[in-house]
Amino acid sequence: MNVIDIMVEGFKRVFSGQNALTKHLYLFLITAVISISSVYVQEAADAIEKTKELPANIPLLIIYIIMLVAFGIYIGGYNLIFSHNSFFRENDIGEILPDINFKPLKVFFHAFPLMLVWTLYIFIIGIISILLMAGNLLIYKVLGIFIFLCIICFYAFVQFIYTAYSKHFDRKGLYNILLPISYIKHSFSDFILLGLLFIPVYIVTVFPGFVLGLIFGIINQNALTAGIYTGGIISGYLGFVVQIVWYYCLVQIFKEKIEPNMYM
Repeated sequence: MNVIDIMVEGFKRVFSGQNALTKHLYLFLITAVISISSVYVQEAADAIEKTKELPANIPLLIIYIIMLVAFGIYIGGYNLIFSHNSFFRENDIGEILPDINFKPLKVFFHAFPLMLVWTLYIFIIGIISILLMAGNLLIYKVLGIFIFLCIICFYAFVQFIYTAYSKHFDRKGLYNILLPISYIKHSFSDFILLGLLFIPVYIVTVFPGFVLGLIFGIINQNALTAGIYTGGIISGYLGFVVQIVWYYCLVQIFKEKIEPNMYM
């Protein structure tokens, strides 16, 4: 398979169709809320760290935290529905983007037990690796480092767990801790190549926001905050677009490399 062609096709699919513009406007607003909330919460956290005091406007901080969590949950469910559409809507150009409704919330909470279990798997294995690295014997330290490096690779391929779930929104059989090893076996080279291709793409999405913040800072130091928020909104939206194209590519790898070999 040609991962470059798949990535290009993913971008085409995301921006194609009669309803694509309207959906992207909604997505821009959603990612803008997430970006603004994230910047505000981060600035508040930095202020608390420096002053060791709570900010004066606690209710506003709580509101931003609630919005960040709520819209983050929505985007999580939206990504799963997008992946689902990527399985079944190959010939339905433009309809790969889900509608903006309440369904993503339902999908997210249905998938939450799966997310929780896999987070616990990674956490427990991570604790084991840290305890080994903290041991007195060299063999323990080496083993701990080895396990930690394996976790990084293992965690990357856990994404295919959610890809598999998104096909039929079915958690059955997806709690098997050995599943990512099967995914690695069948898709390692394509996944690594895809990751290398997306690194510069992600850098490009961050660059406009960085430049905008820099320009605001040069023009007027007092406008720096506005530049940071504006840059965050732009980078947040562009980053989201790249993210869903990434999920589209994962679905294609899963369909072509993993799924046909899972029951052989």
